[in-house]
Amino acid sequence: MGLDFDIVVLVGVLNADQMLHFPDFRAPERAFQLLLQVSGRAGRKQKQGRVLIQAYRMDHPVLDEVRKSNFQAFFQRETQERRAYDYPPFHRLIQLQLRHKKEPIVDKAGIFFAQALKASLGERVMGPATPGIARIRTYYLRNILIKLSKSGEQLEFTKKLILQIQDHLRQQKGFSSVRLVVDVDPY
Repeated sequence: MGLDFDIVVLVGVLNADQMLHFPDFRAPERAFQLLLQVSGRAGRKQKQGRVLIQAYRMDHPVLDEVRKSNFQAFFQRETQERRAYDYPPFHRLIQLQLRHKKEPIVDKAGIFFAQALKASLGERVMGPATPGIARIRTYYLRNILIKLSKSGEQLEFTKKLILQIQDHLRQQKGFSSVRLVVDVDPY
């Protein structure tokens, strides 16, 4: 059930690019949903409504699909991209987040962890990367993303590998206080 305002005849969306280019593989889906939802607020009941979308890249496929309310085209394009780039629902994700109070230490720990993972998992490991919010309270953050097939064996192997690398990292001088947060299928 949505909100119904009789007098709303114009809806504007400013800087739609921000939604479309957010560093998350789900950004196009969220942008598509939100833009369609807000456009539905204009022109309720007897009045004709207008929707104005401001963006630097008006040729973005999502904006065209919103303009045409083309759910099928959006779904097909998004499905092809997720399959091609190994994202859910076709693959599994594991997000590792390393945290430490000193930025140089979390940087070194991130590099160590990623290199150790890449030695066994190769191109399926992305990072380390500094997230959009790089510090929470007193902790600096670094993220590593692992893309896996839907194989249960591969997931179990990777979980054991993460624990081994974590134990090895903790044994290194100066790294015992690095925190690791593991999130399987974080999205």
